[in-house]
Formats: sequence, structure tokens, C-alpha cells
Amino acid sequence: MTRAEAKSNLEALGMTEVTDEMVTNYLNQVNKDIQKEKDRAEQYKRDADKVKDLTAQLEEMQNANLSDIDKANKATEAAQNQLADLQKKMARMETLKSLADKGIIGEDAENLIHEDGTLDFETLGKIISDREAKAATAKEQEIAKNSTNPNGGSNDNGNNDDKPADVANAEGISFGNTASEDARDFYKL
Repeated sequence: MTRAEAKSNLEALGMTEVTDEMVTNYLNQVNKDIQKEKDRAEQYKRDADKVKDLTAQLEEMQNANLSDIDKANKATEAAQNQLADLQKKMARMETLKSLADKGIIGEDAENLIHEDGTLDFETLGKIISDREAKAATAKEQEIAKNSTNPNGGSNDNGNNDDKPADVANAEGISFGNTASEDARDFYKL
């Protein structure tokens, strides 16, 4: 903290005439309090280290007092816990594979299944809504593609092979697509 900050703090406390001596005393007090807190934090750190060491010693002493059967039971329990965790992971992977077969992959699939194997229904609802919206859009596009134009005719982009020969010839002449003079002279008298 600077002297200017200290002076403004003292003025904020209601002191009107702040002298340099008052600022010095205030800074000394603040620094003393800060050092006291640092010392207390250091003591807590040393105590935490002692607790860690004592815990390790206690566990070592408990293991020394265990019989071979107790040690084997403890190892078996640890192996069973590990097996249970692996079975949960396998079940989750199988569920993710099943979801992938149904087209649900990536972040949606990961978010759909909790670690305990239960489903997140909010994510499931989002997936279903997205799929329904896509299906509706696809159906609308299909209907629009096969419908007639409001001004008459169909929506086949000009691919009408049902035209009579004279109409096709006239269009070809108009658009410059005729290949022979006979076709072009079809309307001449």
C-alpha cells in the first residue's frame, strides 16, 4: 500500500487533517497485521505437513499390525472395488455404442449418460426435439419439391418431356438450342 492510498483510507475513515506521522503509524500497523497473518498461515502449513506425516505413520502402523488374512482381505476388497469401477465403465461404453448405433454420438451421447449410468432427460428431450425438427424440415422440403407452383405448372425446373414436338421445337428455336435446319424451318410455309 502506498502512502497516498493510506492517506486516502484515513480520510475515508473521517480524519480531516492527516499528518505524515499518522500515515506512517497506519502503514506500520497494517504491515504488522499482514506479517501476523503470514506467520499464522505458515504455522497452518507446518501443521498440515505434520498431519500428513502422522497419517502416513498411522497407516503404516495399522498395516504392520494386520495379519496376513487381514492384508489379503484388504487387497481383495480393493480388487473388488476396482472390478466394480471397471464394470461401470464397460456398461457406459456399451451404452455409448448402442447410442452410436442409433445415431446419437459426440457430446450429446456423453451428456446423455451420467457417470452412475442414469439418463439425463433434459439432454434426451433436446435430442428428440432436434430430430423432430430435422424430420419436419425434410418433409416440408419434400412436399415443396413435389408441389405445383402457385402461378400454375409444376416444380420440375423445366424438365417436362411431355411437350409436343412443335412446342419443344419452338422453345429450341427461341432459346437457340436447335441442331438442324429442318427443325428450324418446321414452321415455314
